[in-house]
Amino acid sequence: MSVYCLADFHLSNQANKPMHKFGQEWIDHDLKIKKNLQHLLTDADLLLIPGDTSWAINLDEAKKDLVFISELPGKKILLRGNHDYWWGTLNKNYRAMAAWQIDNIDFLQNNAFRVEDPDLGGLLIAGTRGWIFPNDPKWQKADQKIFDREIQRLALSLSRAENLRQPGDKMIVMTHFPPVNQQLAISEFTKLMYNHQADVCVFGHIHHSESPYQLSGKLIHGIPLVLTACDQVDFQPILLDDYLKS
Repeated sequence: MSVYCLADFHLSNQANKPMHKFGQEWIDHDLKIKKNLQHLLTDADLLLIPGDTSWAINLDEAKKDLVFISELPGKKILLRGNHDYWWGTLNKNYRAMAAWQIDNIDFLQNNAFRVEDPDLGGLLIAGTRGWIFPNDPKWQKADQKIFDREIQRLALSLSRAENLRQPGDKMIVMTHFPPVNQQLAISEFTKLMYNHQADVCVFGHIHHSESPYQLSGKLIHGIPLVLTACDQVDFQPILLDDYLKS
């Protein structure tokens, strides 16, 4: 098994939200994703998707996008992004998967996963969506409540990962928003990751090539932070195996 990550699919197989208006790199981007994943992954691999999967506004409208993802190779773990309006409760999401006979998609929200591989050993996957930081120009008073709640959700997910931990396990943390501000400063998110011995954090959301978050692999508290937004990595999934080897 290998572990890959790719964020911000922004699929719109049922929603009327074409992505090409955001740049020519987004023309037929779903076909690029499909081609690249089929070339690199097998059904034995794990694909992490840190948010903004579909433009759908409800589960029914997301069906074709989730079926598209299910038909890609590998087991998938999805995290909610700020544009995933279709995302319901975990029970609703899993009921939809059962109804659509999809058995290779899981959802990360206030929970955690553990997978085991002969080469990589035990892997813990935890995370939360995250939010903008107080120094962001878009920050408003109402954002504080969401920001604080996301810190609590990460703490809960990491705690549940600890309940699954076995000696020698490695930990991957997924966020949608970057877990640090634009100054790449230590944050409550990275403190939690450090306290729970995270080995790597993967995130998406960023679509600006001049962003400081382009410093993929930047160490915060000794933890590599890896930007995996589709358009920032040429729609190629990022292999995480090297971050997870002893």
